Amino acid sequence: MRKTGIFAGISLAVIGGTVTFFSGMPASKAADIDAKKLFMTHCKTCHGEDGHPTDLGLGLGAREFANAEWQAKTTDEQIIKQINNGTPEKMMPFKEKLTQDEIKALVSVIRSFGKK
Repeated sequence: MRKTGIFAGISLAVIGGTVTFFSGMPASKAADIDAKKLFMTHCKTCHGEDGHPTDLGLGLGAREFANAEWQAKTTDEQIIKQINNGTPEKMMPFKEKLTQDEIKALVSVIRSFGKK
């Protein structure tokens, strides 16, 4: 009986570790990212708190995240690429400033503006 309990415990630990390893991100890390706070810190200056560009953002050609047409035609991958690489002389690249997990988390915030 004791050997069965030890085997079961080890099996669960191995399975949990395998899932975490192959997912590419520790389970607790994804839950620790506050995407809204990231947006407010890094994006709202140009994209506004509500997804409507600020005056500065308009001058730089910032996207209207609240625009349903833009939301429908833009993929998550395109959003991630834009955040990573930016646009010369308009938007700074964030690939050196944010982790890839943080950048991916920002997609949900950007998508939320299309639902209002």
